Amino acid sequence: MHRKGVMDEITFKYLSAKRDLKPGRLYLLPKLHKLDPELIESVQQNPTLYKNVRIQGRPIVSLSGTVLERIGQYLDKFMLPAVLKQETHLRDSLEFINIIEKLQVKPDAYLVSFDIKEMYNNMSHVEMIDAVKHAWPTIIKCKHAILLPPLRYILELLKIVLENNEFMFNGKFYKTSTGVPMGNSLSPEITDLRVYEVLNSILRTFQHKQKISSLYRFRDDGFFIYNEGTDDEISQFFEHANRQHALLKFTHEKSQTKMQFLDVLVFKGLRFRETGILDLTTFRKKTENYQYLERSSCHPSSTFRGIIKGEMLRFKRCTNDPVDLQTQYALFSERLIKRGYPKMKLKLLCRK
Repeated sequence: MHRKGVMDEITFKYLSAKRDLKPGRLYLLPKLHKLDPELIESVQQNPTLYKNVRIQGRPIVSLSGTVLERIGQYLDKFMLPAVLKQETHLRDSLEFINIIEKLQVKPDAYLVSFDIKEMYNNMSHVEMIDAVKHAWPTIIKCKHAILLPPLRYILELLKIVLENNEFMFNGKFYKTSTGVPMGNSLSPEITDLRVYEVLNSILRTFQHKQKISSLYRFRDDGFFIYNEGTDDEISQFFEHANRQHALLKFTHEKSQTKMQFLDVLVFKGLRFRETGILDLTTFRKKTENYQYLERSSCHPSSTFRGIIKGEMLRFKRCTNDPVDLQTQYALFSERLIKRGYPKMKLKLLCRK
């Protein structure tokens, strides 16, 4: 590619630089938030019970230091701008909040959230490569920080990355036959391109599609508003969605009063009754145990200030009611005091 002038010198040196390479490795992140709160409470009271608890794990294949790591980073430079142009894509919860703040919602509308089960593992390599082909007209219109090569080079490199995902686990070598590893920088964008196609197909073919509005998605989590419809119609939508793809399956929740999405709880409160705009507050999982960094830890004072400032900004961003915001600050202070933070300084911060 460099010799034919479709890759610049700096990129070529970065990708071909000699370094110590190693195979990928698989590890699991325990899904503690999936445990029943009553079970967690019983284990806290009797720690010996933990031996009988089966905890689900989220499999992560780290490609750090592998031969595929930098190729994935290179391809991701071209996929990300196209993903950002998707009208249903969310960068983060802040973008979601900004949308909600401008949205007029009807009194009887349903708030719906959905989850795409094991999204990263449940797509074939062929369909992801095809998704890049379909997105190519968008990709070539985007601005790129580095030289964009012709499509055939992109597809060949993509095929190499997808078909050679090898890793070690428990002393043995494995190779994935489908899906993408969650530890590859390319994985979120390549799956976003394909899921965008799948969702559009589902919406096009649903008989009550005109009742769905404000559909947004962050990775495998989604949200939409269902207007002037019924509970049964929403169930029909997801039954329809689960018939569209051999592997991708959806779970969902629906309510006419409140719904959690990312770290935000949207609900029909005082502001909604007065203006038709949904209320917002910070969402916390029942398993949250507030393990903030101990104040006695040997970190610079700027680290502790950063923790406090970051959380307080998050509360302010996610909460529209001033009274609720002060409650959030007070609870935050109580939890920090338990971690050894000085009480008087926290009171001053909360007043600000």
